[in-house]
Amino acid sequence: MPAFDDQSASLPNARAARDGSTGRMEPPDDATVISGPIAAVTGKRSSAEIGQRLQGTMLGPYRLDSFIGGGGMGAVFRALDTTLDRIVAVKVLAGGQADDEEMLRRFRNEAQSAARLDHENIGRVFAVGSEGGWHFIVFEFIEGRNLRDLVRDEGPFDLGRTVDVAVQVADALEHASQRDVVHRDIKPSNIVITPGGKARIVDMGLARLQAFDGDGDLTASGVTLGTFDYISPEQARDARVADVRSDLYSLGCTMFFMLAGRPPFAEGSMVQKLLQHQQEPPPAIEALRPDVPRAFGAIIGRLMKKDPADRYQRPADLVADLLAFADAHGHVIAVQRTATSAVVPSVPEAPAARLPWVVPLLGLVATIGALWYQAASARTRSAAAPAPSPTRAETGQGPLTPTVSRVGRSQAAGAAVGPAALSTAFTAAIERSGDGDVVELAFDGAIDVPAISLAGRRLTVRSAAGTRPILRFVTLSESRDGLAVACDVGTGHLIVEGVALRMEADAPTGRRSALFRLTAGRLVCDDVLLVMPDDDRAATDMAPAFVAVQAEGTAGERRNELSLGRTRACGDAVFLGMADGSDCHVQLSWSGGGLISKRPLIVAEGGLEASDEAGIEATLADAVFACRDGLVALRDSLSWPRIPRLDVVAKNCDFLLAGGPLVGQSGVGEPVDYDAVFSWRDEGSRYGGGEVMRRVEGAAERIDVYFRDQPVALRHAETAAEWPNAAEWEAAWASGAD
Repeated sequence: MPAFDDQSASLPNARAARDGSTGRMEPPDDATVISGPIAAVTGKRSSAEIGQRLQGTMLGPYRLDSFIGGGGMGAVFRALDTTLDRIVAVKVLAGGQADDEEMLRRFRNEAQSAARLDHENIGRVFAVGSEGGWHFIVFEFIEGRNLRDLVRDEGPFDLGRTVDVAVQVADALEHASQRDVVHRDIKPSNIVITPGGKARIVDMGLARLQAFDGDGDLTASGVTLGTFDYISPEQARDARVADVRSDLYSLGCTMFFMLAGRPPFAEGSMVQKLLQHQQEPPPAIEALRPDVPRAFGAIIGRLMKKDPADRYQRPADLVADLLAFADAHGHVIAVQRTATSAVVPSVPEAPAARLPWVVPLLGLVATIGALWYQAASARTRSAAAPAPSPTRAETGQGPLTPTVSRVGRSQAAGAAVGPAALSTAFTAAIERSGDGDVVELAFDGAIDVPAISLAGRRLTVRSAAGTRPILRFVTLSESRDGLAVACDVGTGHLIVEGVALRMEADAPTGRRSALFRLTAGRLVCDDVLLVMPDDDRAATDMAPAFVAVQAEGTAGERRNELSLGRTRACGDAVFLGMADGSDCHVQLSWSGGGLISKRPLIVAEGGLEASDEAGIEATLADAVFACRDGLVALRDSLSWPRIPRLDVVAKNCDFLLAGGPLVGQSGVGEPVDYDAVFSWRDEGSRYGGGEVMRRVEGAAERIDVYFRDQPVALRHAETAAEWPNAAEWEAAWASGAD
C-alpha cells in the first residue's frame, strides 16, 4: 500500500456520522481537518476531484500514473519522475489556482524547510513546483502500510512493537525539531510501516503549508489544523503556538491507538472530542490492556498532559525513557538508533507559580536523562549519560544515573599516568562496571589491554574531552564455536566514542579472529578508528573480521545492530562477517568515515532456517568504501541452502573497487532465487573500478550485471579514483579531523 492515505469524507470509502445537533456530516476519525476561514477558500477542489482531473497527466517532469489517496488538503498520486526514471509520490495541493507570487514564495519556503530533513524515519521531500495553476510537492514513495490500517486489520500491537515504533517516530521528531520543523498532524495514517518494520513519518513539516488563505499563511488566527482524535489542546486553540511538544501529545495518542485499537477519546462529535482533549484526562491504557505495565502507562500519560510544560520537553527525553523501559522489561528494539537521539534534553524554566522544587527536579531529569550515545556533530560527552539506564520500577520517574569510571589523568590534579598503570586501571574499570555504566579514558596515546566481554551488559567506553586514546588488544578470548575475539559484545550493548581500537594479537592457528563479536547485540561507534593487521595470507573463509556475527538462541532473538558515525576502519579484514549466520538479522548503518581493506565490507554465508527477517539491511551514507575484492560476497551451499538476503541504501558514498564485482552472490540456487533477496538503492553515490555491478554464480550459470545496464544510471567510472591512504586516515583521526 502506498505511504499516503489521508482519507476524507469526500472519498467513496470514507466513514461519516451525522452530528445530531446540526445535521452536518462529520469527517472520518482519522481525517485531517482544517476549520475556520481557510476551509472556505474560493475555488478549492476536493481530493477526489483533483484525482479524477489529473490522473494520467503530466505535472512538469512527473507523470501522475494513479490517484492513491488524499483528503481535504490535497490529492496524492503515484507518479513517475521521467527525468530520473524513479517512482515518486506527488501531492497536489487543494487550493485556488490564482497566480499569487507571495503565496508561491511562502509555499516554496515551507517546502524547502521540510526538504532540509534527512532522517531514515521521515519520508523525504524531493522537489516542489507549480504548473498550470497546480502547486505540488514531490515525496519519496514509501512502500508499506500505515498504522491505522495495520491496527484495524490485524488488531492492536503488542507492547514491544509499540515501543519499537514509538522510538523511531520520536527520534524522527527530535531530528525535525532541531531544524525548527513541527509536523502538527502526527497520527496513525501519517506513520507508514515498511515491509522491513521501519516506521516512516509522511507529510513531515508540511501541515502548515498544505492549505492557505489569501495571504499564504495557513496558521492564521481562528484556524484549527490537525486531526481531532490526535490534536493537542493548545493546537486546537491556536495552531501558531504548536511546537514539538504538541507533536509529542499526538504521538502519545497514537501510541494509545496502537495498544488499544482506538484513540483515547473515540466517542462524540468533533466538538465533543476537542472538549475532551481540553478538559478530560485520557483513559489509563493499563486499564484497557492489563499486560501493559503501569510504568509504560505513565509514559503515555506524561505525553498527554494538558499543559505542554508537564509533558516531555523534547523527543530525546521520551526516547531515553522508552529505551530504558525496553531494556528493563526485556523488549528488543529491532531498529537502529540514530545519532539524533543523543541530543542533550533541554527543559525550559518553569513558571514562578510552580512549586519551588520543580525547577531543580526538572534540571536533574534533563541532566541524567541523556540518551544512549552522543549526537554525531557534538563532543559534549561529559555532559550526559550516553546510554539509557533502568527506570525505577513502576514509578515512571526516569533513568538512574550511570556510574562513570575515569581512567587516566585525575580531573583535579591532571597528573600523567604510565601505560602499564593505565592498562591495569582500564581492566579494573571494565570488570567492576555494571549495566549502563561508563568508562571514560582521560589520556592520549596507546595502552595494551586484554580481551574483554560484556556478558550481556550495556557499556559505554568514551574519551574524555580533548583526548585521543588508543586501546591495543594484545590477547584474545575464545568463543564457544572457536572464534578468537578481542571484544565479545554477545547480547550486550557497547557504545564506543572518540576511541581507537587496534587488534594486535594473532589468532591461534586454524582459528578465525574478530575485533568484535555479536550474537544478538548492539554496537555503536562514533568518531572511532578501528585497525586490523595487514596480513593477506588467510583464505577468504578464514579471514579476520572487524565484526563477526554468530547465530545463537532462537531466530527471533538473533537481531544485531551496528551503528557507525564518523568511523574509519583500516586493515586486511572483512568488516562484517556472518559465517553460517544468515539466520540472523543485521542492521548496519554507516554515516561518515569509511573502510579501506583488501577484503569485502560484508561476507555472509547461507543459513538453514526459513525466515523472512533474517538477512542484512545496510544504510551507507557519506562514506568511502575502498574494497579491492568487491564490496559484498554472499554465499549459500548444500550445507547452508538458504540464500543470504541483502538490502542496501547507498547515499552519496564513494565505492572503489579493483576489478571485481561490487556484489557477488554464489551458491546452488537459480538466478531468480538470487534476484528475490537482493535490493540496492542508489542516492547520488559514485562507483569506480571494474565493470560488473552484480555477479550471480548459481547452480547452472554465471550472470554478470554491468553498471552500464542498470535501469537507473549510476555514476560509474571504469578506473577507480585515487585509493585512500590508511596512514592518512589514522593521522586524521588522531588530530580529531573529520
